Amino acid sequence: MRIGFSDYNDGDARKQSFFSTEKQVPVFPEQVHGSEVGIVDDLTSQNLYECDALITRLPGIPIGVRVADCVPIALYGNSFSGPVLAVVHAGWRGIRDGVIRNAAEQMVQYGCHELRAIIGPHISADEYEFGTQDLAQMVQLIGERAASCTKDGLPALDLGAAVEEILSRSSVIIDHQVARCTAQDPRYWSYRANGDDQRFALVAEIGLL
Repeated sequence: MRIGFSDYNDGDARKQSFFSTEKQVPVFPEQVHGSEVGIVDDLTSQNLYECDALITRLPGIPIGVRVADCVPIALYGNSFSGPVLAVVHAGWRGIRDGVIRNAAEQMVQYGCHELRAIIGPHISADEYEFGTQDLAQMVQLIGERAASCTKDGLPALDLGAAVEEILSRSSVIIDHQVARCTAQDPRYWSYRANGDDQRFALVAEIGLL
C-alpha cells in the first residue's frame, strides 16, 4: 500500500495541477458530508462519485479524499483475492451517519480480515467549538469520549476520539495517527480557523506487483 497526506507545500488539492507529475491522476469523489461509499472498480471509469469514501481492489489506481479540518482515514486489509483499500472523509455528519462503519462493512463483504487504519491530520478538540445539542447527539451515539472542551473551556467535539471509537467498534486496528491539528499547524489549511477554501488530501494506492 502507498498512503500519503499532502500539505500546504503540495498545493491545493482541488486544483487540476495537484499531483500533476503522477503517472495516474487520483480518483476523488464529490464529497457531500454523508455516509455513502463509492466503489472504484474500472480502470477507464468516468464515474462522478458523490460520496465520502472510496474503495478499490485495483492495483495502481490512486484514490483520495480532500480535507481541511475533517478526518482523513485510510483503511486497508487483505482478502483471498488480494488487498482492499479505502479512503474516508470523516466529518461530524459523516461520522454520525455511519460513513466509517459503512466503508469497513463493505471491505468485510469483500472478504477482508484484520482491517487496519491510518488517521491523518484533523482539527483538534482544542479548536473545535461545537453546539451543545449536536454534541449531545454525538455523545449519545458514540459515548462520552466524543465530548471535550476547547482551549477556552467551551464545549467541543473530539473528532479524533470519535473516529477511534467507531474504528474500535468496527474491529479496525489503528496502525498510526498523524497527531497534528489543522487549525494550529501552518502546514495545513483550516476552514474552521481561517475560512480557507483550499484543501489538502489523503491519497492511497494498492501497489503494482
